[in-house]
Order: sequence, then C-alpha cells, then structure tokens
Amino acid sequence: MEQLVGWINDNIDVLHPCIVGAIAHYNMVRIHPFDDGNGRGARLLMNLILLRKRYLPAVIRAEERRAYINALKKADEGNLSDFITFVIQSLLRTEEVILQDLDRS
Repeated sequence: MEQLVGWINDNIDVLHPCIVGAIAHYNMVRIHPFDDGNGRGARLLMNLILLRKRYLPAVIRAEERRAYINALKKADEGNLSDFITFVIQSLLRTEEVILQDLDRS
C-alpha cells in the first residue's frame, strides 16, 4: 500500500486523473489489503483521486458488474487499457445522468 500511495503521489499531477484513478483502483484490488471491502475501498480511492482533481466520481452501477469484473480480469492479464476505458465510460455515464437531472429541474 505504501508503494501504491507513493505511485499515486508521483503521478497525480503528471498523468490524467482518470488514468491515475483507474490504475490506483486496479492495484488496490490486486494488492487486496483487507479481509473485506477491497472493491469498495478501491472505488472510493479512485473517486477521491477524481474529486481531488475536480472531476465527478465514476459511479459503477450494479448492472455493470459483469463488465467491471471482465475489465479487471483483462487487467490481470496485462491489459490495463480496457479497465481504464471502463472507468472513463463510467465517469461519462455519471456525467450524463447528472446533466439529465439538471435539465429536468
């Protein structure tokens, strides 16, 4: 975890926040530091990174669980780009929902 935090701090102002958040999320899940709640903790970490850089959180909906797990499996095989893309798509869907809600107001 110490290395992960160091990596985040080294890259948060260098790489795009979506990339840092997604990679941090994946690595926390991979490290699996807790008995329970690693996925929730990883999503929280990712969203804290996004919020710190003034982005909205990337909400991963329950109906996206299978795609989320598949993207994590591909990352385990060395393909992080699919997981990063999944996170960005989740962020864009979150933004769309918020904009739709604002239009209805």
